[in-house]
Amino acid sequence: MRARQGWAGLFAFAMGFSLAGSSSAQENKARLDEGIRIDQLQPASPESPFLRALGPHEKGPNTIEFAFGLSFDYGMGVLKAVTVDGQGGETVAATPVKNALLAHVGGSITPLPWLTVDLALPVGLFVDGDEPFDKYGVLIRQSETFGVGDLRAGLHFRPVDKKAFTFVAGGRFWAPVGSTASFLSDKRLRAEVDLGIASEKDRLRWGCTAFVSPLFFIDVAGSDGERIALACAAQFRAASFLWVGLEPSFAMFNQTHASVAAGKDPPSSIDLQIEPLASVRMAFGGMQIGVSGGPGFGGAAGAPGFRGVLSLAYVGGGRPAPIPPKPPPDRDLDKITDAEDACPDEAGPDNADPKERGCPSTDKDGDGVRDEEDACPQSPGVKHASAEANGCPDVDNDQLPEPVDKCPTEPGPAPEGCPKYARLKGESFEIKPPIKFSTGDQLTPEGQAALEEIAATMRANPKIEQVSVSLGTKGVSTDLSDRRAQAIIFVLRSGSLDSNRYELVLRDDLRAGTVQARIIK
Repeated sequence: MRARQGWAGLFAFAMGFSLAGSSSAQENKARLDEGIRIDQLQPASPESPFLRALGPHEKGPNTIEFAFGLSFDYGMGVLKAVTVDGQGGETVAATPVKNALLAHVGGSITPLPWLTVDLALPVGLFVDGDEPFDKYGVLIRQSETFGVGDLRAGLHFRPVDKKAFTFVAGGRFWAPVGSTASFLSDKRLRAEVDLGIASEKDRLRWGCTAFVSPLFFIDVAGSDGERIALACAAQFRAASFLWVGLEPSFAMFNQTHASVAAGKDPPSSIDLQIEPLASVRMAFGGMQIGVSGGPGFGGAAGAPGFRGVLSLAYVGGGRPAPIPPKPPPDRDLDKITDAEDACPDEAGPDNADPKERGCPSTDKDGDGVRDEEDACPQSPGVKHASAEANGCPDVDNDQLPEPVDKCPTEPGPAPEGCPKYARLKGESFEIKPPIKFSTGDQLTPEGQAALEEIAATMRANPKIEQVSVSLGTKGVSTDLSDRRAQAIIFVLRSGSLDSNRYELVLRDDLRAGTVQARIIK
């Protein structure tokens, strides 16, 4: 027995004025005992912001999302029995379910961004109707007030999982564990394929989900009650926490009706269920509260004359990362905002002068010092704290530009830039104090420093071709003189002075250990 025009159809077909025999009545009693399902709301997984349709979704990174839902569904005029005589006249024989208040308990988990698993269980809190109907050999029992429906399990994949556009594919199946006495189970294992799309942009969100039972299209035993359905929703955000909209649904059921006509197969039909529900949805953090209501049309079993739903849900775990605020505009991408950039369309460095901040700098000599800060803009130089010397040449490579270098051709330490032990005087080096050996062939620290300064001055003056270093050997052995000469050569080589730019002369007319240096032109 199945619905017709919002009623469960009980067809008693008469041949003239005769009725079917008792054997047909027994068969129909068995068929009715298989049960009727009135829980046709089938709410969406609790993480969805919609009542029936799967909604837009975006899972947070590296987190597991979970949701719990509880909805209370009231339906009026959910199930009626109608007799149809041989001339097609219909009579309401009984109303097995006048009022039904069902609770739907559900939960879901999203362990991966693209996968959601959910469970749902309907519970009949209050189901009432007429007294038992026993006519034409067909018995329709009175509904029990309380009962549990069939357990629903769902598995959904999201190949596209963004709020701007979500695509869902998956399926559901129902385990026939519910109560037939409360019209919450028909004791059939059912399955459906689900396909849905959804989106949320600015103040509008919408979604549509199609539910298709493969057996709906196959006329075989067990296809009774199978359906194809489409649930849609469109909501407008009226406030930061408030959404209002419509959630229409449409379903077609393949239904076989009871017949007591002798020798005839029970008739079947495609019955409809249409519910254009209005909805209000409120969200407070992870907590969601929804109210939906509206009329119902159609002849499917469980199609109410009116339905009202109160939904409660909590969604926790992964949430999309908040969109960072847009940074201040910076058209030339020089990391200086347009409001503070004196040249907002030309990239340039920061500058203490507001009139020059963010403006491109010119550097004609390519020394890394802007022309407006370069004391010698036509000649490459080095940076220096002194404005009079910044960007000026440094001939001797001691990092002191010429205007502040008192010895511009001889490398030396700041602040004067002059050598400490070996100064260039005319055609020779003036060495103070004289270079000495402390013991044997070991140079004193001052002596070694003087030789290092000679090598540095030679490197800074490529026009000086060669320096001649004389070593006195008078009164010492040849072996010691050779070792002292090797010590001097080692220091000059360590100073990166090319060997063709110096010579070492051993002189026995000079006192042993005396060192002199002169320029060879």
